Amino acid sequence: MLDASYRKQLERNIPKYAWYKIFTKRVFLPLITIQLVTVGQVTLQQLAIIAIITSIVQAVLQMPAGYIADKIGNKKSIILGASISVTSPLFYAFMPNFWGGLIASVLFFGGYAFQSGAVEAFIHNTLGALNREKEYAKVMGRAQTYGLIGNVALVALVPLTYNIHHTLPFILGFLSLVGMLLLTISFVHPPNDEAARIPKSPFEAIKSIVTPQNVALFVFAGFMAGVSNKGVEFRELLLQDIGVAVGLLGFVLALSSVAGAVMGWYVHLLDRLRPLTFYFLDLVLIAGNLVLMGLTDNIAVAIVAFTIFAGYTRVRTIIFQAKMLHEIKHVYKATLISALNLFTLLGDLIAITLLTRFVVDEGYLLGYVLFGLSVFGIGLFLWFMMLVEHRWRHSRTPA
Repeated sequence: MLDASYRKQLERNIPKYAWYKIFTKRVFLPLITIQLVTVGQVTLQQLAIIAIITSIVQAVLQMPAGYIADKIGNKKSIILGASISVTSPLFYAFMPNFWGGLIASVLFFGGYAFQSGAVEAFIHNTLGALNREKEYAKVMGRAQTYGLIGNVALVALVPLTYNIHHTLPFILGFLSLVGMLLLTISFVHPPNDEAARIPKSPFEAIKSIVTPQNVALFVFAGFMAGVSNKGVEFRELLLQDIGVAVGLLGFVLALSSVAGAVMGWYVHLLDRLRPLTFYFLDLVLIAGNLVLMGLTDNIAVAIVAFTIFAGYTRVRTIIFQAKMLHEIKHVYKATLISALNLFTLLGDLIAITLLTRFVVDEGYLLGYVLFGLSVFGIGLFLWFMMLVEHRWRHSRTPA
């Protein structure tokens, strides 16, 4: 039984997490390429090298970082990650060349690896201590709503300072990450921290999670997450191709953030669905809107499809995490979510390869239609594998 004072401290973790979602974003994001190319004379090839190296670092750190969080405690891991990433914007401001851009990117995403998985597990444990574990999807969804609204405001305002001086947005970004670090330090750890019972070997943690029973789910979830990440890779070019004016692209992106904020407020309703039902609905929503984006050159249809797609993909991961944390119960919560993130990186690679191939060969409109159809075909096969595994597992369970 929690005493009243400690319970109030734990409850404050929830609004603090909503603020964390605002400050953890790179508020200077639209200016990174401009700063590196214009000020630092970084070439497009060098930008690609930065992206590749950063992706490798993320992939290598993903599951070890999750295990470390389970081993030392989630709060310590969150603080560690925030401390690693906090100085990253300063390299864009004062060292805007290839090496500065590389260091900044590796620091930010390397630090993110130690927070990703750990912060979700931390909130899940907080809610468990408060006997509110079933509210995970609702709490995370509404925190995402606040985060999107706050982030839209910051991303709209901070880049305006670039005209005053090209370093100013990145200095403000540094201050934003300092705010994030202070918030992580102020988190109050719930009593159900199971770090002390985690075995010493990270291989045992990985073996307990990436089991034959879970692989089908991880592959499906990773592929669909990759599609949701990379499905908008050529969004501006597609919209331009069908006649959307360049000046309206910012409005379309803002509209998608508003859609994501609204969906975040109500996304917990999807948690009422059975897992396989939700996974199938997820497939239909993502593949269907991809097809709609390229099905016609009608601007309104494309914008609506893109808005639904972009808004939904901002919140869908919350339900995946809720389902996995509920279905796969053990102490390796951060490692579990990190494993999903690792499979997502593989999904990113498959999705961008397919999308690029279709767009290059067939153009934007037909390319997106073919991409959406291929996503549905691959996703349906993977969903069927989950169905077979589910029925096989239950057939072996004693009545």
